[in-house]
Amino acid sequence: MKLDKFVVKPEPGKGVFLDLREIYYIEAEGDDCLFRTARKRRYRHIETLQEVEARLPSPPFFRIHRSYIVNLNRARELRARGERDSEIKLDPPVNKVLPVSRTAYTELRKLLGI
Repeated sequence: MKLDKFVVKPEPGKGVFLDLREIYYIEAEGDDCLFRTARKRRYRHIETLQEVEARLPSPPFFRIHRSYIVNLNRARELRARGERDSEIKLDPPVNKVLPVSRTAYTELRKLLGI
């Protein structure tokens, strides 16, 4: 069965259902992750970013950096930041700008056909 939700586990024995379309990005924080939606609240999850990445559909979720996975459906801009660096800007109301690693930038350009 395929769900359009991800169960975020803030602690053992507890789960919060997040609609995949509501997730803007996921950030690594130690051995845990933080899920960011349009709401100001971040949702803590007790798995590593690597474990989360394996459970998310790709695309639209794409690992842009060792610390970030983004929902490409929530991306507004992909832009260069100097000669060798790039970044991705997310849709409002989040408007967060996240770094894109050089390796991920090459893969992302292939995925997007640019």
